[in-house]
Amino acid sequence: MYISELNAEIIRELVLTALGKLKADLVLKNASLVNVYTSEVIENVSIGIKNGRIAYVGGNVEHLIGSSTRVIDVKGMYVTPGFMDSHIHIESSMLTPLGFSEAVLPHGTTAVFVDPHEIANVLGVKGVEFFIKEALEAPIRIFINVPSCVPSTPEDTTGAILGCKEVEHLLKNPYTIGLAEVMDFYGVLALREDIIRKIEAAHKLGKVVDGHAPSLSGKYLQAYIAAGISSDHESIEAEEVIEKARLGMYVMLREGSAWRDLAKTVKAITEGKIDTRMLLLTSDDRNPYN
Repeated sequence: MYISELNAEIIRELVLTALGKLKADLVLKNASLVNVYTSEVIENVSIGIKNGRIAYVGGNVEHLIGSSTRVIDVKGMYVTPGFMDSHIHIESSMLTPLGFSEAVLPHGTTAVFVDPHEIANVLGVKGVEFFIKEALEAPIRIFINVPSCVPSTPEDTTGAILGCKEVEHLLKNPYTIGLAEVMDFYGVLALREDIIRKIEAAHKLGKVVDGHAPSLSGKYLQAYIAAGISSDHESIEAEEVIEKARLGMYVMLREGSAWRDLAKTVKAITEGKIDTRMLLLTSDDRNPYN
């Protein structure tokens, strides 16, 4: 799904809808709203939507309802923001972006941040561009990172290679948001030129750099972060989560098919009592047979 930027026309439309001068396309009435801003559940809340955007959240919405407005009474139901999976490889589900979206949307996942590493391993740039094209048609938002390590290490054999030129080309695509997990942390610490150039290209374009730092600690973790890598999903112990969060990393707590780490890593919150603002939930890989 592609959602256009908030331009003047959209702003006018939303303002006029909130005021009731334009009518909403859809109104959800009498919801129990899970307000994640204030950590409250607020009863009897109604929501007005115009062209796929929320224009109004409040009690009385009669001024939003016109002859063509669809009204759904959701009394007794909770309305909450959708789950945003912070790191996942859609290909592990054995589905395309459209098929994956159809499977997860009914369960509350409305956005995913993906690394199309597997399709890149087979088809290279063409595979990633196909992935982007289909992702734009999906009913959920799919935020795409550019695979950083294809192959994963110099010793791997793959169907394609994404060198610096190919990675920079994909980073310039307006529908990519960053450089995907930098798996070759040895390459980062050894200052291997191709890895450093890929990271540099992402930063020059104002895009994020996602990490992959299993068991890195102390000066090695510090050096990895110093390269401008801002997140990690490979922690398996609470102590790793705490160390990375204290250094300003976004730390993803993983519970998927291949790795089930949440029982240990959540102790960074329940026992370590750290603030949760730097923590996210992730699946990483989901197998359809799981």
